[in-house]
Parts: sequence; C-alpha cells; structure tokens
Amino acid sequence: MNDPRPWLDEAARLWADHLADVGPESLGKVSACAGWTNRDLINHLIGGGYRYAMLLEGASAADTLTTRDVDYVGAGDPIDAFWLSDNAFRAAVDAADLDVEVDHRAGRRPGRQLLVMRIMELALHSHDLSVGLDATWVPSDGLVGFVLTDAAPVIDELRAAGLFEAPIDPVSDGAADRLLAFAGRS
Repeated sequence: MNDPRPWLDEAARLWADHLADVGPESLGKVSACAGWTNRDLINHLIGGGYRYAMLLEGASAADTLTTRDVDYVGAGDPIDAFWLSDNAFRAAVDAADLDVEVDHRAGRRPGRQLLVMRIMELALHSHDLSVGLDATWVPSDGLVGFVLTDAAPVIDELRAAGLFEAPIDPVSDGAADRLLAFAGRS
C-alpha cells in the first residue's frame, strides 16, 4: 500500500471545510448519523482522533472508553478542537510502528488500518455533517477511490459488527454516490 497520509490530509481538509460552516445555531440540528446531532458527530470525530492516538500509543479499547463522555466541543472553537485532535493522531502515527496490532473496540488490527479507518471516518462523516448543515459534499474522486478500495474491507468488517448500515443502491454512477451507497448512506 502506498503512503495514505496525503489522503488523510485531504480528508481532514474536507471535514474542516464543513466544520468551518458550523455555527452555534447548527450544533443542535440533526446530522446524517441516526440519533446524532451535528454536535454529537463533531464530538465523535474529535474524540476519535484522541482515541486512535491512545490506541497507537498502546492503550486498550477499554482505556479509550473514558474519552467517550468528554465534551470536546465545549464552549470553544470546534475547528481548533479538531486540529488539536488531528495533530495528536498524526503525532501518534509518526511515532508508532504501524505494523503492530492495536486493541480497537471492533477487534485487534494493525495500526496501519487505524490510519485507513481515520481517513474513511473523516470522509464519510464530512458527508454526514454536510447533510446536517444542508451543504454540498464534494470529495475528490481520488479520495473516494481510496476509501472504496482501501477501506472497503474495513467497512464490511464493521458492518458485520453492526457499525455500518447495509449497502444500498447508489443514486447515480458517480464515485461519491457509489461510496455513500456502499457505506449504507444516501
């Protein structure tokens, strides 16, 4: 596999671009993630960066549970909070042996797969946030292709664990619509 970090850069920018459109009035609006507001979704993504960093640093899945109740959005700036989380994740990626398995809640996996999962999360959750903001989601074909190729086995595995919806028929033949349909989103 080629170095996926350029896709991490692109996925983080896509997420941050949508995050920049979030105002206090839109935090309570419903996102495209069932049962989650935009605030819940943003908190999940920020916390995910810290959780993945912890896992890459040797923490157990049980150790990360304490982070699930943290309010990362708080009264501050969600964009600043996201970049702090993203920087923590990137530092952990740079310091870790990505071939070593980590104890993710969905099962042990090499750290390299966490990097792919983070790209997938940023790309797909940027869609979920764009729906909650009534904005347009326009990922590059390259990013979509990476997620469809490199993250597809992970999506299937997570789907089997109940963490993804069943695939649906795409609304078009476009790459982004095929990715959304594969991930059970419309």
